[in-house]
Amino acid sequence: MLLMCKCLVQPVDTAVEIASKVGSSEIINHVGDDLKEEKEQYHKMVIETTEKIMGDLGAADIDSRLEEQLIDDILYAFQEQTTEVM
Repeated sequence: MLLMCKCLVQPVDTAVEIASKVGSSEIINHVGDDLKEEKEQYHKMVIETTEKIMGDLGAADIDSRLEEQLIDDILYAFQEQTTEVM
């Protein structure tokens, strides 16, 4: 389980670092569509990435279109989940 957690932390931290260089909206725009993938663990990683980016960098450069898209993608992922992901 520890190995699984470590494998999930590295991509999240990398995405946050890249977002600090290119801007939060660029990364969130790219990872947002990934919420429509089938794997629930991947959904969790995308949500965690988005949460960390927003927490660290804020949402000042998120426009209303991206905000609506992100909300739609999160709702889709929530509706499609089949088990509780820890």
